[in-house]
Amino acid sequence: MGSLDIFVENINRLAAYHHLDTYADIAQFLNVTEDSIKRWQGKTRCPSLKKIDQMGDRIGCHSYALIQKNGKIFAEIEFLQNNSREILLRNLQEYFMQAGRFSWNDKAALFYGFVSEDVLKSYFREENFKTPPLSKLDEMAEALGKPTYELIKEGESDEKTDT
Repeated sequence: MGSLDIFVENINRLAAYHHLDTYADIAQFLNVTEDSIKRWQGKTRCPSLKKIDQMGDRIGCHSYALIQKNGKIFAEIEFLQNNSREILLRNLQEYFMQAGRFSWNDKAALFYGFVSEDVLKSYFREENFKTPPLSKLDEMAEALGKPTYELIKEGESDEKTDT
């Protein structure tokens, strides 16, 4: 099951939990357009990582939970500020180190042609960067042998709080 399917399933879980009966109700709850909800439900479009971050912030859950099967979307974490792009880049760097891939060519080779060297570089640029769509994240995760949500999930040590 792709991450868009899981995302839609989780949006439906949210809608049922909060008794949101129409596209308009769901859209208002998530602070997105009704057209976006219809396109996601119809699987003709994917939300961007930035949009997933905004929705996660709004409902108080980690972004990765929205694309994780039965994700913890009801966490209600206060003052959450998701940044999936930053986490993705950190996680990719970690995967590259573990695999001993140091050149851009070697890094891109991990993705079996799904991601070109130039596109991979564009994800890491400081300005005018690109962010992969969910469909590309699915391909990247499959090439790495990981579930898609793990690409944008912080490591366990990053999630712990000092008490």
